[in-house]
This record gives sequence, structure tokens and C-alpha cells, in this order.
Amino acid sequence: MAPVEVPGVNVPLLTGPLALAYMWEYGLYGVLLVQLYIYHITFRKDKIGFKIFVWSLFLLETVFTICTTIAAWHTFGTGWGDPDTLTTIDVSWAPLPALNGFIGAMVQSFYVYRIWTLTKSAWLALTIEAVALMQCTLAFYYGIALSVRGRRISESYALTPSVSAWLSGSAACDILITASIVTIIKTKSIETGLLTSVVALCELILWLTNRQYNFHFIGFLILGKLYSNTLLATLNSRALMFSGRQHDYEHQSTFIATTPHNITTYWDESEPPETDSSSVYRHQPGPSILQPLQDLKISPVGSADNLDAKPVVVSNLSDHSEQPSAASTSAGAFH
Repeated sequence: MAPVEVPGVNVPLLTGPLALAYMWEYGLYGVLLVQLYIYHITFRKDKIGFKIFVWSLFLLETVFTICTTIAAWHTFGTGWGDPDTLTTIDVSWAPLPALNGFIGAMVQSFYVYRIWTLTKSAWLALTIEAVALMQCTLAFYYGIALSVRGRRISESYALTPSVSAWLSGSAACDILITASIVTIIKTKSIETGLLTSVVALCELILWLTNRQYNFHFIGFLILGKLYSNTLLATLNSRALMFSGRQHDYEHQSTFIATTPHNITTYWDESEPPETDSSSVYRHQPGPSILQPLQDLKISPVGSADNLDAKPVVVSNLSDHSEQPSAASTSAGAFH
């Protein structure tokens, strides 16, 4: 079949980025399903507020994916070969800007809550939250205005100031969150929002420099999934922080866990989350062996909110009475 040619239009630069964006968005949705499954089986006793938040986020992401599926079918299915398809925005795109902005604001607000919990800095939390709400409001405005104007791509150029402000606000909020968390916990990982900051910034740059083609839609379509995956990675990391740090000390029957200021995530809670112990495993040195943690007893000593808090003493109940080690002797010095 001969390629579709439209005079004066570079078809591959319009359809190619959309094809990549749809595929990557589906891939990230699959990753989100895995993250949700891990969260569900590991934190069955998590706070009801967290559960409602996570499932609401997943529901919004599912609606977003359904809408993009309809849009992809319109572009590469029923509308294939029709030049108007390249210059118009399908009706299924109408809710996408609002969904994108709202999902972003939800995750950003979650990070704001964690930052405030650790720093107790009201001005920092309120500043970041104000930027998050601003970008969400502009996303709603853009979606409504574009629908009213007729959903033609050329009409989106007339909304450049609002789109630029929206994308700038989203990028600025992510950068503020990343800078704050890196400053607090001095680590670099997906949990700091660094990945979403980079993608949001790239989307803004592509919109400002090359908006006649559809490369900026890649960031638009995958950014929401990155937000959701980042949040679930943050929630799921609690299992690693409270249960997965003993593999370096497997040869000892009793050991002292690292102190709170060495924790590489910002879950600085006074008590570990209640997890389903049957679904959490530890890594043994040498050949890969999955061993349940039912035989471990974890007792936090002191308050994790205090950076000078006493270490956490973790005892292996099956070996403690038989083979007391030097670590257990040193642990007593902290009492």
C-alpha cells in the first residue's frame, strides 16, 4: 500500500508521535496494573484514605486509557486516509486535558502532604499546592475552550498562552517537589518526582518550539501514567523500607537496622505500615530463595520522626534463643 500523502503536510511527523504515545501509554498502564496488584496484596490493612485515593486514581487512569483507545481507533482506523483526521481532534480527546491536569494535581497534592509532614513548613507546602491547583485549573480551561472552538488543531494554537502557562505550572510544580524531597532525604529516585519533572519539562519545550507536529503529545499522553506509577512506587516502597533491609545481615540472628536518617525514602512514620506478611519476602545471599517474613518481629525503638532516634532492633525469633550474637549484645547498649 502506498503511503498516505497530503500536499503540504508531513504525515509521518503527525501520526508517528501519536503511535508512539499510544503504545507507551498502554505499556505504562500495564505497569500501573502490576503496581496496583502489589499494593493490594501487600497493604491490605492500609489506611482507608490511601486506599480510596489509590483506587480513585486508577479509575481516572482507566477512563483516560479508554478515551485514548477511542482516539487511536479514530486516527489509525476509521479515519485513516482522511486528511481531516490530521487536522481535527476527535471528540474522545475532550476530557483528556482535564483528566491529565486533575491526575497531576492529585499526585502533586500527595507529595505536598508528605513534604508538609516531614518539614512542617506551611509556606512551602502552600506554595507548591497553589502551583498544582493553578495547572489543574488551566488544564480544565484548555479542554473546555478547545471543545467550544471546534476541536481543530489550528484552534489550539490560539490558546498558546493558556497551554504554555498550564505546562509551565505543571513542570514548575514537579521541579519544586523534586527539589524539596531531594533536599529533605538527599536521594535521587523515581519517588522524588524527578522523572515526571523531566517529562513535563520536555513536553513544555516541544510545545514551545515545535508545536506544528505532534511530538508534544507524547508527553501529554504518558505524563498521567508516570504520575500514577510514581505515587504507587512511593506507597509500595514502604514494604522495602520496613521489611527488606535485613538482607545484608542475614548471617546474624539479631541485628540493628539503619537509623531513620539513612532511609532512602521519605516515609518517616512513627510506626511501620501494617502489611500482609505472607506477601513480603526477603532476599537470601547466594541462590535466589524466597522466604516469608512470618518469623520476624520488628519493634521500632523511639520515634522515627526524630533524626536522632534510636535504631530499630529486629530479632529472628527462631535463632535468638539459641545463638545470641555480638549484634544482640550491642543492641542492648541502646536501652
